[in-house]
Amino acid sequence: MIDTGTSMRAVRRALPSLLLASAALPGLVGEAQAGGFGLREQSSYYQGMSFAGNAAGGAGLASMYWNPAAVSFVPGMQVEGNISYIAPHASIDIVSARGPLGTNLGPLGVGNIVDNGAIPTGYATYAWDRVAVGLSLNAPFGLVTDAPCNWAGRYYGCYNRIFDLNVGAQVAFKVTDWLTLGAGVNANYIDARLTNAQMLGGPPTYPQGSAAVNGSDMGYGFSLGALFTLMPGTTLGVGYRSFIDQTLDGLTTLDNAAGITVATLATNADLTLPDQITASLRSQIDPRWTLLGTVEWTNWSTVQQLVIQPVKSTPSVLNLQWNDGWFFSGGVEYQWDPQLTLRAGIAYEISPINDEHRSPRLPDSDRFWVSAGLTYAWTPHLSLDLAYTHIFGQDGNITLSPADPANATRGSLAATVSDAYVDIISVGVRYRFDAPIQKTVLVTK
Repeated sequence: MIDTGTSMRAVRRALPSLLLASAALPGLVGEAQAGGFGLREQSSYYQGMSFAGNAAGGAGLASMYWNPAAVSFVPGMQVEGNISYIAPHASIDIVSARGPLGTNLGPLGVGNIVDNGAIPTGYATYAWDRVAVGLSLNAPFGLVTDAPCNWAGRYYGCYNRIFDLNVGAQVAFKVTDWLTLGAGVNANYIDARLTNAQMLGGPPTYPQGSAAVNGSDMGYGFSLGALFTLMPGTTLGVGYRSFIDQTLDGLTTLDNAAGITVATLATNADLTLPDQITASLRSQIDPRWTLLGTVEWTNWSTVQQLVIQPVKSTPSVLNLQWNDGWFFSGGVEYQWDPQLTLRAGIAYEISPINDEHRSPRLPDSDRFWVSAGLTYAWTPHLSLDLAYTHIFGQDGNITLSPADPANATRGSLAATVSDAYVDIISVGVRYRFDAPIQKTVLVTK
C-alpha cells in the first residue's frame, strides 16, 4: 500500500527544488529549435528519439507537455528535471547591403549569428485510482541572435532576444481501460528585446543612431488531449495546446551615434503565440523493441506582422508573413537489459519562414534531425536520461528591400544563410517515490 502522506511530504520537499532549478536558466536559450522561435527541447527522454512518440505516453513525464492525457498513471509521485544545452551555428554572407539613403554598407557579414544556450524543464505527477495530476515548468519559446551593430545588415537587426517561461497544471481521467482524457491550463510569461540601427530623423542632416525595443506580458492558455490504448503495448495520443494572445508593454529607446539616449517612448506590440496539434503513436512490438512516430502541426500563420507601436509616434512594422510549421519524426527503443534502454530517431521539420520574408533576426529554414539516447535505471527509484541530437539546416536567402513598405526606412539587404547546424546534448533525471519495496525472504532450515 502507498503511504500517500509520506509521498506528499517527500514531493513537497523535492518539487520546489526541482522547479526552482528549472526556472534558474530559461534566459540562456539560444536559437529556436522548433520552427519560428519555438523550442522543442522539453525532454531528454523524447529528444533521444527526435521527439517521436512524444504525445503517446511512456516513461518520460514530459509527454504531458504535448498531451495532458499522458500524465503518468504510475501510482504515487514522480518528479523529473531536464536540461538541454544547445550549440547552434548559422553564417550570414552579404551579397549587397544599402542603407535607407542608398549608402553602400559594405560586405561585413556575421560568422555565427546565433548564441549557445540552455533550456531547463521540470515535471511532477501524482496518480491514484483513475485520476492523475501533473505540474510542468517549460520554456516553449525563445531566441537569441547576436550581430555586431556595425555589420552590413544592421538596419534589419543586431541583438535580439525572446525569453519565455510557461507554468502548466494538467489533470487526466481514465474513462475506460482504453480511453484517457486530459486537460490543462497554462500561464505564459514572455519578455522580448529587439535592436537595430535606426535613422533618427530627416533632412537636412538625417541623423543616424540605434533603436532598442523592450516589452513583456503574461498570457494564459489551455491544453486538451486524449490517449487511446489500441491494444496492449500500443497507444495513440493526440494533444492540443491553445494559442496565447500577448500584448507586450515596454519602452522604445533611441540612441544617437555616440550612444546617448535621445528619446524613450512607451511602446506596445500585440503577438499571438501559435496553437499546436501533436499526434503520436507508440507500439511495443515485442518485449525488447518499441516503434514510435509523431506528426505535429503548429499554427505559425498567426504571425503575419509584428506592429511595434510607440505612444504618439509612427509604428514600426516587421512584415513576417509566416506559414504553418510541420514536424515529422520516427524512432525506436530497444530494451538492452532491465536497467538499460537505448533509443534513436530521425525527423524532418518544415520551417514557417520562406526566402521572401526571412530576416537576420531569425534566419530559420527547413531542417533534418538525427538523435540517439538512453535511459539507465540506477535503482527502482532513480533513472537517468541522456540524449544527443544533430540538426542539419538548409541554406536560405535573405532578400529584404523598400519594395515592402514596412522596410521603407531600412534600406536593402541581400544575403545568404549558410553552414546552418545545431548540436544538442540533454540530460534528465527522474525519481519515483513509490518504488516497489523489495521483500526479504526468511530462509529457515
